[in-house]
Amino acid sequence: MLSGTKTNKLMAKIQKVLCLAILLLPLSFSSCRKDLYLRVDQTQIFVEIYDVRLDLLWGIDWDLNWQYNWDITSKQYGQIGYTKPELIKGIIYNVDPSTRKRFSSFFKIFDSNGGRVSLTAGSVYDMMFYNFGTEYTNFYQSDDMETYTAYTRASSQPSWVRTRAENEHSDMPDTTRSYIDYNQPDELFGTLVTDLVINEDPSEYEKEYDADGNITYIYRVDAALRPYSFIYLYQIIVLNNTDEKGSRIVGAKGLTVTGLAQGVELFTRKTFINTISISTDSIKPMQRHADVVLADGVSKADSADIMAARVLTWGLPGIIPLETTKAGTKAAELDKNYIGIGFTLRNGYTYTVTRDITDQMHEKPTGGIITIYIDGAEIPQELLDKKQETTGGGFNASVEDWSNEVNAEVTI
Repeated sequence: MLSGTKTNKLMAKIQKVLCLAILLLPLSFSSCRKDLYLRVDQTQIFVEIYDVRLDLLWGIDWDLNWQYNWDITSKQYGQIGYTKPELIKGIIYNVDPSTRKRFSSFFKIFDSNGGRVSLTAGSVYDMMFYNFGTEYTNFYQSDDMETYTAYTRASSQPSWVRTRAENEHSDMPDTTRSYIDYNQPDELFGTLVTDLVINEDPSEYEKEYDADGNITYIYRVDAALRPYSFIYLYQIIVLNNTDEKGSRIVGAKGLTVTGLAQGVELFTRKTFINTISISTDSIKPMQRHADVVLADGVSKADSADIMAARVLTWGLPGIIPLETTKAGTKAAELDKNYIGIGFTLRNGYTYTVTRDITDQMHEKPTGGIITIYIDGAEIPQELLDKKQETTGGGFNASVEDWSNEVNAEVTI
């Protein structure tokens, strides 16, 4: 233990500046610790982040749930799970010790090799960390520094949730609502550390010695990086797709998922209440599979065609996804999740199908596998016999014959 005199000399020598070193360990929903190291005689921040895939985060058994052949080893069809962030943005808030209100802040960008920041002894800080360099995500910090939100912009992609007149198999409601389609968010991970008190007494810290025998004091706190955006993997299984002329459906132009949160509040991790829809035209190529598991989880079809898509979302609206079970999502009873898929028929015609996937989405508030079954035999023969044509883009009220437009935007 250092005497009071030696303590005062030590603190004077370092001019009452303590230095923060951060170690961010593997991304996980488990009980793994992530430690912040406060080193009195250093100014180095170490950031270490490991690649964690979706199956590790949720314990998904791919052999049972996922039937599409997504080549993980060669990444032929792209990334399934989360990818490693390259840059980390750290926002350090100065906190009033008496009111616990944030009154100013500064930020620093770190890479996986580390960086440096200095903190003043006797002060209190809050710290927000998230991966830097996102493309589609907008951030907004309130003037009082009490909220920090992330959300996405409107998209220019076409929507594949279409009208009932265009698709007799739609499960969507008949009401007409305004419709705005949004980009997918980026993969976003982060953490908030609050009330970090930088004590002036070195006896409050753990003590270590470096190679030269110099003393380093270490203070440990939790700082778990966790996802803000969640991955849903959609596998589209087309049954009875073959007739005497070959495959009825030969691919898909895109899909739209409705009833999703527009953004998230980073400090509380609660998603926005208002709902949006997200579209993607990145549909993986159709594959023919044998012994395909059907919806009951037991029966099998001799063969079927399967397509797949990976969609990033902020999750379901008005919840804290990491703390929410299926029962918890029932507070948003008006929220419905629909998927619209723009299939390409063998004659080039675009055939759009919508399905209610609410139950599957609510069972997986932090992402996971959603399976949609389509019966190719239900495609009207007159569509298959049509000359090559497409039905165009998404909703457009100025296009003739597009009356009784239907969409799934639900406002709570």
